[in-house]
Order: sequence, then C-alpha cells, then structure tokens
Amino acid sequence: MTYREPAVVETVNGLFVPIQVNVKEDSSRPIVERYRHVWTPDIRVLGADGFDYYHWNGYLPPFEFVPRLLVGQAQARLRSRDFAGAANVYEDVLRRFPTSEAAPEAQYFLAAAKYEASQNPTELHAGWHRLQTRYPDSPWRVRQSYSE
Repeated sequence: MTYREPAVVETVNGLFVPIQVNVKEDSSRPIVERYRHVWTPDIRVLGADGFDYYHWNGYLPPFEFVPRLLVGQAQARLRSRDFAGAANVYEDVLRRFPTSEAAPEAQYFLAAAKYEASQNPTELHAGWHRLQTRYPDSPWRVRQSYSE
C-alpha cells in the first residue's frame, strides 16, 4: 500500500500535516461540501486557511505519489509567490523522478517559476524547450505549444 512505503511516509510527514477524513461520517459533511468531494482517494495540498493549492483523485503507486506530492508543495510555493522555493522543488522532482508522470508538469512550472522570478522571457522559453525535447508527448508540452 502506498501510504506505508517509507519514502511516502517521509515525504508526507516531513512536508505536510496529514489529515484523513472519513467521508461517510456526518461530521465530515462540511469538508465534503467545501471541497466538493466525489471520489477517493482525494489528495489535497491545503494552506492553513484551507485554500486548495493542489489536488488529485485516484490511486498512485509510491514511485508516482512522492513526485506528485512534491509538485503539490511546489504549487503551494508558486501560488504564494515564492518563486525561488517553487523552482527548487520542481528541480528536485526533475532530478529525482525524471520519468514520473509528474515530471512534465514540474518542467512546465519550473519554467514559469523562473520567469516569474526574473521576468526574463529567455528563462521561460529555455524551460519550455526542455519540456519539448524531454517530454514531447506530454499534455504539458501541448500547453506551451503556443510559443512555437
């Protein structure tokens, strides 16, 4: 099971405050309604105020779960305008998990984070060029194709 794997436990406990909600209990109704829960597992990266920075539904094996969680952490940093912090986490995903399902998304947003930090379009285009060459069949590659 994914949640018992040491790498998953280390990532979850090291970076997040894990909360498990039994969506069948009446006491969970406010959470179910707030986040419009439909399917489990429903994994969310939330801010202290409950803002939903990142989420996904469905099972992921450990080798996909950890990089997806890290992309969630990076998204929280990016949306909080910590562009350098976000870039560091995206780079970590690409270094440690270059073949993961989350890697193309990390490459896409790494380029965006570097651009936001520098306001230099060269950063954006260089990062997206890496996306084109490393992940040519990714939906994230399609999202940047307007720049070609």
